[in-house]
Amino acid sequence: MTLEYFVIDHPAAVKVPVGLCRFFGDAAQVETEEEIKSFLEEMKKKYPDANHHCWAYRLGYGSKNTFRYSDDGEPSQTAGAPILTAIDHLKLTNTMVIVTRYYGGVNQGVGGLIRAYHLAAASVLQEAGVKTVTILTGILIPCRYDQISLVSRELEAVHASITATEYQMEVLIQAKIRPIDLERFAARLFDLSSGTVTVKRAEKEEE
Repeated sequence: MTLEYFVIDHPAAVKVPVGLCRFFGDAAQVETEEEIKSFLEEMKKKYPDANHHCWAYRLGYGSKNTFRYSDDGEPSQTAGAPILTAIDHLKLTNTMVIVTRYYGGVNQGVGGLIRAYHLAAASVLQEAGVKTVTILTGILIPCRYDQISLVSRELEAVHASITATEYQMEVLIQAKIRPIDLERFAARLFDLSSGTVTVKRAEKEEE
C-alpha cells in the first residue's frame, strides 16, 4: 500500500539560456486532465511566439499512476522524455513541467536538445521544491459519551485528526489516521475500553 507520495511544494518558473536558444521551464501541481489542459493553454498564452511547448506529467499514485509527454515538433524523444526523466528522478507525481523553447538560429543536435530540456526541467523542479503528501485512512469510532475523552486522547497520541463528531444515542467520531498506525490504535482502544469501542474503516483513503 502506498503510504505517501511526493509533489512540488509550489509553482515555479525559470529561464535557462542554452547557447543562442532560450528555454523557459514552468512547473505546476496538477490532479486532473482538466488542470493539465488548462496549464498547457496558460503557458501557450504566456509564450505565444515560442517555437515549441514541450511537456510531461505524471499523475496519480500506486496502481492509478499514469504519465504522458510531448515533443511538440522537436525530434522524437529529445524533449518530452527528458522532462519526464527529471520528474521521475525526484519521484514526483501530480506534477506537470512545460519547457518552452525559443529558437536561437543554431541547431543543437539530438544530444544537445536532450541535455537542454532535461536541464530546464530539473532547474524549475529545484526551484519548485518537494513536499510529502501522506495517505490517510478514514475511520469511524462509535462510543459512549463518557468515552469521548479516551478516544480523543488515543487519536492525539498517534497524531490522527478528528474530522467530524455526531451526537445521537451514542457518539460517532470520524477521523483520519495513517494506515501504519491503524491496527495498533484499534487494538489499544479496544483493550482500554474493555472491548466496548471498536474502530471501523471508512470506505476510502484520503489525503
